[in-house]
Amino acid sequence: MTIQNLIRLLPVALLLAACGGGHQQGDELLTDGSDSTAAAQDAMKQKTKKIFYSIPSPMETAELLRKAGAEYDKDILNDPNNRTNYTSPSKQAINLGVYGADLSYASVFNQTQESMLFTAAAQSMAKQLGINSVFSDSTMQAMEEAKGDREALLDIVTDTYWNMDGYLKEEGRSHLSALMIAAGWTEGLYIATQVAITKPNDQLRQRIAEQKLSLKDIISLLGEYPQEPTLTSVLGDMQALSAIFEGINVGGATTTSTDASGVTTIGGGSAATITDEQLKTLSEKAASVRNSYIN
Repeated sequence: MTIQNLIRLLPVALLLAACGGGHQQGDELLTDGSDSTAAAQDAMKQKTKKIFYSIPSPMETAELLRKAGAEYDKDILNDPNNRTNYTSPSKQAINLGVYGADLSYASVFNQTQESMLFTAAAQSMAKQLGINSVFSDSTMQAMEEAKGDREALLDIVTDTYWNMDGYLKEEGRSHLSALMIAAGWTEGLYIATQVAITKPNDQLRQRIAEQKLSLKDIISLLGEYPQEPTLTSVLGDMQALSAIFEGINVGGATTTSTDASGVTTIGGGSAATITDEQLKTLSEKAASVRNSYIN
């Protein structure tokens, strides 16, 4: 695998997929052997896959920013040196998601040196969480081979996510996997709204408005996990963002499609819209939530 392909695939692995390599007991979801349990788990996996479909990857968001004519601005990203500040598992999981989004942004703009710094920061978070095998050769090779098949790639992402979730569940930490997704999405929203304020672009504004649908799925996902203080707090953050999105029109956007460059668009009806005032309010809230995650 080339270093270019590795950098391109790492954000997907960082944000949505990590397995507990070396911990064989965590390789499969815990079950009680009953058909009803298996059916429930299969239903949940399908629900999770739907969420992965609806949420744009950090790489997709960053590519859209590049197409919008945005210039690279490292000052809006989380400083890689902050990685030493995150000592609790929840903060590490959250910032693994954040650094995954920042890595995508830096990679799309061909910031090789910056990409390496964000990769190191993400690796540090994964290692401290005990899930450093997110960088395993087999997982990355599977993603590389499936890069042209979104359905196959999502199957790998979903399965690997659930492997990680099963491993963390054994340790009473299953909520950490959901925190990574929520934080990565929040960082992507934060970056997108910061750019949209300074670099007006209709396609970018529409993509931001469409996140109303993605956010509903994230809130649903967070609600599936045992509630503990950090997850409850993050769920509250997502609900506060959702309240702002309530007034934003997403038109008839109900389906997803992916263009040749890998950018996924939610469509199927009238265009989503967001007013200047709504964008300003959303941008300020996204910044407030995101800053609470990295500080």
